[in-house]
Amino acid sequence: MFYQIKRLHVKEGFSSQMVERFSKKGSLIEQQPGFIDKQVLVKKSRRGDEEVLVLIHWESEEDWKNWEKHPDHIAGHKANLGKPRPEFVIESSQDVYEVKS
Repeated sequence: MFYQIKRLHVKEGFSSQMVERFSKKGSLIEQQPGFIDKQVLVKKSRRGDEEVLVLIHWESEEDWKNWEKHPDHIAGHKANLGKPRPEFVIESSQDVYEVKS
């Protein structure tokens, strides 16, 4: 098992936009071989900047890599090439984890 985890640090009040973007059902990623599940988490905070995690669960690292190389995935990124990220996104990162237990 394998997880891809996207971390988005956004300005206060904007986490709902990230949740909406990553919660769409029937997306291309959900149709890929080896895709298991996707969860969107928002860190609880009383005020201030917000953090959103997108956990994407795959059967294997190979399945995730196949998605990363998939023409539809690449086309989606190329469509946004050169566009500035939304002003409310402070920082974003991605990590991958292999499930050991």
